Amino acid sequence: MSRPFLVLNLDDTLTWQSRLLASPHEWVDLRHLTGKKSCATPEALSAIAAALEPHRDVPLGYWGTGEYHYVTLLRLQSLRQPVSLVLFDHHHDASPVQGGVVTCGDWVRHALALPWVRRVVWVGGREPELQRYLPHPRILRVPEPAPPARFAEWADRTLPGSDIYISVDKDVLAPDDAVTTWGAGDLPLADLLSWLHLLGRHRRIVGADVCGEWEISPTQVVPSLQDRAAIRRNEQANIAIRDALAPVLHGSRLTGVGRTD
Repeated sequence: MSRPFLVLNLDDTLTWQSRLLASPHEWVDLRHLTGKKSCATPEALSAIAAALEPHRDVPLGYWGTGEYHYVTLLRLQSLRQPVSLVLFDHHHDASPVQGGVVTCGDWVRHALALPWVRRVVWVGGREPELQRYLPHPRILRVPEPAPPARFAEWADRTLPGSDIYISVDKDVLAPDDAVTTWGAGDLPLADLLSWLHLLGRHRRIVGADVCGEWEISPTQVVPSLQDRAAIRRNEQANIAIRDALAPVLHGSRLTGVGRTD
């Protein structure tokens, strides 16, 4: 992939993926930032948004573990154009909003408050995590992992407009394809790649991101054999997702993501 991708280094989980990082990428180091894990204070959100701003033209980003999935909200906030969010996640991330913070479990509710986010299509596999899930009129759950038959017709019924943003938490994937700190789903990587291919054929993908890395204990100097196996599996998935998106990822219609001039 000649086009660079963005790595937001919030937790050092991606530093071990040398094959992924061998490709052109832009690196933002936010390890020092406090108030950011799982739930983000207003100060942390502002700091992350400021760090993302110079890289708003980079359409693909990697966020680290699923605890930082809420970074997707900041990308959507800066997009400011009509878009549908296609979410691949074992969890719905749409729990009731908590006051004062944004969490990895409720950021989708915050995203639905943005006037330009038209709909959220949630693909969670056959058995997604439904704890604390409250239906929302603009969240559509897709009950099967494989892409629908007659995909063009399904997309026309389901995805209003032409532009979509894709967010992938690898905990949606089956255990043979990814290992995360939040368990595993049952979506085969091959089905996810089919989804990405078909979405790219029938809609304009203006941005995408990936999270769901394996976290290593901060007390460890080097990964254990178990850690290395998990990292290798995740890296293979990350590269496959990147390569599937490469020919179909367009970026924002605007001059740059977030620009209105």
